[in-house]
Amino acid sequence: MPTFFHDYTDKVAYNKEQANKIILAETPHSRTTLWCLLPGQHIHPHVHAGDHIWVILEGTGRFLGDSPHDVEPGTVVVAPEGVAHGIDNTGGDGLVFVSISAG
Repeated sequence: MPTFFHDYTDKVAYNKEQANKIILAETPHSRTTLWCLLPGQHIHPHVHAGDHIWVILEGTGRFLGDSPHDVEPGTVVVAPEGVAHGIDNTGGDGLVFVSISAG
């Protein structure tokens, strides 16, 4: 399987109706997704099999889950398997983050 490299900036795209999910890469053990949320958009807390890691790249928001927390560029969120995780874009600009699902 090849190695994947991405410059996320050319993939940022918003959807006025809902949070936009852009698949960057899928392997047998993981999925890497770019999420783009406009102000006021959100991802409801939900649970998955496997761990989830979110790296906030742009904007500000509020992580929703077992431990609500404000997030900003540079924040890394690790939600282990079975832990609820969601997010609200609470800022005035777009919220962009990478989600890595493993398991």
